[in-house]
Amino acid sequence: MNNPFRSCKRSMILAGLVSLLLIRPDPAAALDAPQSWELRKSTIIDLPRTHPAASYLPDLIKRLASGQGGGSPVSEAEFLALFDRPESREVYNNQLIKVATPRSVAIQNKAHEDFSRVFLTEKRVKRGVAFLEEKKDLLGRAERTYGVAPKDIVSILMWESGLGEFTGNYRVFNVLVAQLLYLEEAQQAAVRRITAGGEADPLASTAVAERQKERFAKIRRRCVGNLVALLRQSKATGVDPLSLHGSWAGAIGYPQFMPASMPHAADGDGDGEINLHSWPDAIMSVAKYLNERGKYGTADTARRRAIFSYNPIDSYVNGVIKYAEAISKAR
Repeated sequence: MNNPFRSCKRSMILAGLVSLLLIRPDPAAALDAPQSWELRKSTIIDLPRTHPAASYLPDLIKRLASGQGGGSPVSEAEFLALFDRPESREVYNNQLIKVATPRSVAIQNKAHEDFSRVFLTEKRVKRGVAFLEEKKDLLGRAERTYGVAPKDIVSILMWESGLGEFTGNYRVFNVLVAQLLYLEEAQQAAVRRITAGGEADPLASTAVAERQKERFAKIRRRCVGNLVALLRQSKATGVDPLSLHGSWAGAIGYPQFMPASMPHAADGDGDGEINLHSWPDAIMSVAKYLNERGKYGTADTARRRAIFSYNPIDSYVNGVIKYAEAISKAR
């Protein structure tokens, strides 16, 4: 793998379907977000030991500087120096609140229901059918190489980026660091909004509160892994990590790969680089991921398992399969 991040230096595409994402702008959310949510070196250095993120920082620093692993080692000083730059400070408040809210899963399920209605319209189905024809040689090569049906590759690319129409313009470094540091604060902002509307505090339920703690731990572990991959690979390839943009969750390119997923990406056009904003690399990367990570198979159980590995939400899996079958039937 030569340079999986080079393409991300190019400007990202924002299109009309952004309004359909679960990150819809919400003025009320902005009002709840403290102005102190900034990413600064002092926040990292002076983080209290009792802060939930504190136990994750030593592992992050150790893995960044390790002589083992992908990319090039990044020292603690190099990591902290990124916070000296003004562009590293922004926290995307609305998006962070939607990640941290106890209603996150319900919001995502609702978003996937919305996507299903949009993507199953005649216009979107026709676009998928046309894409199958336009890229049939490349999709056929992906199927022969990785055993993944073209309809499933196209459906995932539609669900992830509207076949390249929206890929996000959020600084990936900022997204990951903010999730590492401010989940509890963002959760409280979300709860204030809920209770301000006259509803009960969902965290009053012990089960919900415990589920959120477990969920936050998983998010932070993923953040550490993705930050390590992002910074080490950026250094290895000479890319400025603060120039890399992606989705509200930090995902990159047409297939919306997280930085830690790049070992499953593929150089589809043989140019020695992996550019997730090129169709050969995006298509082959989706197929390789489903094959390697998801153990893809054409039987229903194996197919669903592989798609679930791409995004572990049942409503996503159901939507991807519905669209895949719709474009296959319409051909």
